[in-house]
Amino acid sequence: MVEKTPETDDDGSGDATRRGLLRAAAGATVAGAASTAGCLSVTTPADVAAEYAVTGNVAHFVGPSWPAEHRDDAVVLDARNAERFREERIYGARRVPFDAITSQRSTDDGAVPDADAVAAAFGSVGVAPDDDVLVYGASVGSRVTRTAFALAAIGHSGAIKALNGGLDGWNGRLGTGTRREVSTTDYEADPAPSAWVTREWLAERVGSFNDGGPGLVDVRVPEAYLAAAGSAALNDDHERHGHIPGAIDVHWVGNVSGRRMTEPGRLVQLYEGEAGLDRSETVVVYGDDNVDPTSTWLTLRAIGFEDVRVYDGGFSEWANADDRGRHPVETATNVVVETEGSVGGDDNSGDFSCTG
Repeated sequence: MVEKTPETDDDGSGDATRRGLLRAAAGATVAGAASTAGCLSVTTPADVAAEYAVTGNVAHFVGPSWPAEHRDDAVVLDARNAERFREERIYGARRVPFDAITSQRSTDDGAVPDADAVAAAFGSVGVAPDDDVLVYGASVGSRVTRTAFALAAIGHSGAIKALNGGLDGWNGRLGTGTRREVSTTDYEADPAPSAWVTREWLAERVGSFNDGGPGLVDVRVPEAYLAAAGSAALNDDHERHGHIPGAIDVHWVGNVSGRRMTEPGRLVQLYEGEAGLDRSETVVVYGDDNVDPTSTWLTLRAIGFEDVRVYDGGFSEWANADDRGRHPVETATNVVVETEGSVGGDDNSGDFSCTG
């Protein structure tokens, strides 16, 4: 049984939320009584724990037993939008400003994560550099993984975990209403540039990707990668369409099955068997932006890839680069690895980016 608790309401009282919960509880009682003849199915916390448990040699993704075991010493971050956060969340969760953790700064080599802005965003909700952190959303979509990446990019020393199954994968106490204020921390970033690459890092290696050099994965839908004429997947803001030469296409949604990560054995088959990536070599992932690629970044790390990096500037930066000779775009040679996947919950309705 899941307990819902109003943490506070907009006026600080929690009364409005409490009345709503009482009405909902009353309705549930009537519905339950009317449904006994039809053998109403009951889901217990043990059922949820079993459904969303993470088994095998998988890093970073955890089931509901992990936060239960670490509830006294872990910070819980909600990656959804503010409306969903107010409606219902894990009790005690904090919501980090998402725009801040995707912020970038310009350098001569291209866009990179703005480590100071990202660190300030986490500090604003009381995250300290050595805190163990659990991130969740409506599923394990790309806002969750971007939050995890942002922590890694600023050198977070505590554990970084993502809740398999999202909020549906939680079987503990829930809160509603407006979150009480939390104490801020002075989070000093210790940037980890090995987590990302720049436009110029890629330009120096054009011609070597997936052929004796680093593996390069385009996480967008195949239509964008292939520059399919007339496709709605083509970004109107791009001066050129196609992909970075040598990149293979593995759409990121293949990492997700509903609200949980795709079965690990299937992921190993997808990335090692079909895509031909080497887990002991550097792999770089990119999309249109710096959000969706982080799904593949965390997935590859979870199944044992040692050195995975995000091109934070994304194809938007590459396609619009001034020096086109140094930053070529390819359409003639194409390698598309077919994926099957779906993002459940609210992750495809504006909460998360699902188009690469």
